[in-house]
Amino acid sequence: MTFGSQSSVIPASVYQAMRDVRCEHGRKRGDAHRLVHAAVKAVADFRDPSGTLISEVFFGHRSSLQASSAIAFDEAPLIHEGVVARNEPLCRDHFRILVRVPRFRPAKPGQFLHVSPTNSVRTHVELRGEDRRASESWSSWMQAPLLRRAYSIAGLSWRPDGVELQIIYRVVGKTTHWLQKLRPDEFISVLGPLGNQFPIDVRKSQAWLVAGGVGLPPMLWLAQELHSCQRRAIAFCGVQRAELLPLTLDSWDSPASDAGRATFSAMEFRQYGVPMVISTDDGSLGFRGHVGEALAAYHAQNPVSADDLVVYTCGPERMMRFVAEYCVARGIWCFACMERNMACGLGTCQSCAVAMVDGQDPQGWRYRLCCTDGPVFDAKEILWSAPHLHEFWETVGNPVAAPHGTSRELQSLPLGTGA
Repeated sequence: MTFGSQSSVIPASVYQAMRDVRCEHGRKRGDAHRLVHAAVKAVADFRDPSGTLISEVFFGHRSSLQASSAIAFDEAPLIHEGVVARNEPLCRDHFRILVRVPRFRPAKPGQFLHVSPTNSVRTHVELRGEDRRASESWSSWMQAPLLRRAYSIAGLSWRPDGVELQIIYRVVGKTTHWLQKLRPDEFISVLGPLGNQFPIDVRKSQAWLVAGGVGLPPMLWLAQELHSCQRRAIAFCGVQRAELLPLTLDSWDSPASDAGRATFSAMEFRQYGVPMVISTDDGSLGFRGHVGEALAAYHAQNPVSADDLVVYTCGPERMMRFVAEYCVARGIWCFACMERNMACGLGTCQSCAVAMVDGQDPQGWRYRLCCTDGPVFDAKEILWSAPHLHEFWETVGNPVAAPHGTSRELQSLPLGTGA
């Protein structure tokens, strides 16, 4: 029995439940949620001949490399027990963690990792005897089911002793607070690489990288890739205020306040020959306004033909929508790296749906999955306000207002970039 490209010992009943879920992800309403529950239950209840729960493999409740014994890979495994090499602050709230794994599948910018704690060793909180409250908090983490969290790969380097993966994160919740506490030589479970990649068209002479807030990480790796392909690139980075910019600034080349000039003001992009435009919502650094407005201001003063330009964007969805609609209106090729909550990252749980244009569907649209069909999508195919979504909320009994009302509420919110 096969599941995707993986040989497995999953029985026909479990495989059929998974396949039913995958076939349902294009439906707008109906029994999709029932099939999801059936598939999850089937997976959770099944053990392979060695006694390993399949759910431990797919959902990471047991994260060591031995947990992948239920699935035989022809390549490097998808689940890795990584070792923390470094975990350092970049600004007030952002950190960069470097994780080393023995082997890793080929990956490209745009792909992501699914991470979680590993229970192969105790955490440093327990080992070092820090305050009781922190220790009890960790114990509750280990006893309760913990879904993995998705993070874009910010960089990847091949070393003689393995592969080093780079993740940039902002500390905002439980998982990121746990990440912040990790120290060198401690362990972390990594599932990946997952998702698709940014397409690079050699016919385009320029690539503009537009990042808002925590949408910056995949753009750093993309800048490196474009440099290796000898493509000219310009980076646009927007944050709420200067203290939240996770970049190393050079004082000799300050960012332009009018967004009419790209400068080599950040070391992380300068090393790849990529100048940048920086914007802040409060005007504390560079252009005052959101990064989409900075993009429009730069384009107005530095016109580039749509035939020669491709735009890549990642960040808050309202920001990406502004960038996408700006590009589509001008015939500029644009790709958006979408963000969704992902319970599995493998296309089974169906929690990361993105509404997309589909000319073959009778209603002209369908849902696609951010984890397996994305996270990178052609911006002109994204439906930023999904039609008929209110019918789904009515089906599942969600008390949130119908999306038409929600959309109006969102339109009244400020277009911030500090995700």
